[in-house]
Amino acid sequence: MNGLIIKLKGLLERYKVYYQSASLYLLPTVIMTAVKVVTNPFMARNLSPEDYAVMGYFSSFIIIFQQILNFSVITYFLANYYKIPEKRRQIVSDTILIALLVYGFVALVVLYAVFYFYSRWSEVSLAFFPYALLTYAPIYFTSFMTLYLVKCRLTREAGKFSKLTIFNGLFSVILAILLVIIYKFGATGALLSGLIASVITGAYCFKQLFGKFQFDFTVIKDAFHFGWPLSLLGILTYFSTGIDRAMLERLNDTYTLGFYSVGLQMGGYFMLFYSAIAQTFEPDIYKAIAEDNKRKLAKIIAGIVSLNAIPNIIFIVFAPLIIGLLTYGRYTDASSFAQILALKNITVSIAYSIGVVVVGYGYNKSALVIGIFKAALFTVMFKFMISHFGFYGAAWGQVLSYVIAAFLSIILLFFKFKYYRIGVFKK
Repeated sequence: MNGLIIKLKGLLERYKVYYQSASLYLLPTVIMTAVKVVTNPFMARNLSPEDYAVMGYFSSFIIIFQQILNFSVITYFLANYYKIPEKRRQIVSDTILIALLVYGFVALVVLYAVFYFYSRWSEVSLAFFPYALLTYAPIYFTSFMTLYLVKCRLTREAGKFSKLTIFNGLFSVILAILLVIIYKFGATGALLSGLIASVITGAYCFKQLFGKFQFDFTVIKDAFHFGWPLSLLGILTYFSTGIDRAMLERLNDTYTLGFYSVGLQMGGYFMLFYSAIAQTFEPDIYKAIAEDNKRKLAKIIAGIVSLNAIPNIIFIVFAPLIIGLLTYGRYTDASSFAQILALKNITVSIAYSIGVVVVGYGYNKSALVIGIFKAALFTVMFKFMISHFGFYGAAWGQVLSYVIAAFLSIILLFFKFKYYRIGVFKK
């Protein structure tokens, strides 16, 4: 008995840093979840199904804007941080920061114009302005915050990560209360609150990150070479995360689209748990890859998926009650969508975790080929599912898309290891 206690104490001491970091990474999730539990009923009371439809539709294209605006240079920094000599890390950070500042702005303007003409050409029934601008402009400023938070994770500064994340979330909620609940600006107010918060936190993070004006073209060249397959692959994930709403908008049922968007939002709240868990262990995934430790990789991924599954399963069981409370009873009918989309959160954690391994091993171009195949496959799948099962077909299509994505990534790793890294599974 004493031996068991000593062993448990040893394990607790050994993994103490992970428990502490995990608690700090999870703290913003817990706080923001509590805040949203309190405020969401009042938000739902002041947002119509049409407001939710507008926010849901335009947010479906966010993944495209994110990938083009930052071009995976932040992922490059994350994946290569431990390989960069310590004396060069600030130079690399400043170079990436300047690239995000200049290139990101130009890309935002061009992409906004392209999307405007696309909306006119496809005859989207929802108003383009100001919703598109308020949805996509925050992405530019959030890039600086994302880079800052990545640096906090890499340097194990979980306290700074937690404080900034909590501040950004609380400030955005306070603005939303002011603009949506008090001044009744609807979707415009909800989106504007996110933009204002992103401008302030983005400016702060830029100031904290910036050392001096130093720009190394070799860093950008390496980042471009590393990132273009990932960015293109990220854009292709639109076909699993956003194409459903583009197709659903053509059904001309804005009312049901609003309920579907509420289901997405409610299910999305529980993705916060995955984000906190992944942010805790993602650096360890890259470290295990650098050490070529497959056994450790498998344990980390299994842990991430298991921990993420627990809150989502609880939500699926109690979804009608939870959504009834969170939406003032107005959107309880969205619970059936939310239950399906919460199940998607589990398949997402599997697909994303395996995807990080693919990126960490540098199989970017192979992943891109598979991504192109997935985009075509998902387009056909969603078209079939929506035409036959409507909004429920779209929800189940999201679940299945990540199951397929995970399966294809596993096949890719299997053949890469078997034919190019003989004996790697024997470790």
